[in-house]
Amino acid sequence: MLSDKQKELIEKIGIYFEQVMPPAAARILALLIVSDQDSFGFDEIRSNLNLSKSATSNGLNALLSVQKIEYYTKTGDRKRYFKWKPTSTINHFKTEIEKILGLNNLLENALQLKQDKESYNAKMLGELSDLMHYLYKETSTVYEQWKENKQQKVY
Repeated sequence: MLSDKQKELIEKIGIYFEQVMPPAAARILALLIVSDQDSFGFDEIRSNLNLSKSATSNGLNALLSVQKIEYYTKTGDRKRYFKWKPTSTINHFKTEIEKILGLNNLLENALQLKQDKESYNAKMLGELSDLMHYLYKETSTVYEQWKENKQQKVY
């Protein structure tokens, strides 16, 4: 049974995740993250979130397709039990760090094509490119330090 505070947090996290996924998928992922329970069956998800069967099914399929969740079965039980896949979130952050570099490369290409390198637009593009390069360098360093510290159990 979820507490009122857990339900409230599931809603807040769900709203946040709606930026990148459908509402039902966002709520399901939030439920799997917030709950003390490690996994849920289909009907448990449906009843906890008050979702229709189709919304639950579509949400689960969306999350499975992007590997945010995984499922397992129990011997002699045909039901699937769904759980959050935390490594997917860590990998997502790593991918976002790499996207910074990709965007920066595009910005640098745009800057190279500018004929008037002293224009306001060119200068601002240069500033933005510098910022993106700095962000990439710093976040990559932080990520690598985190991985090292995690292996050494140092926080």
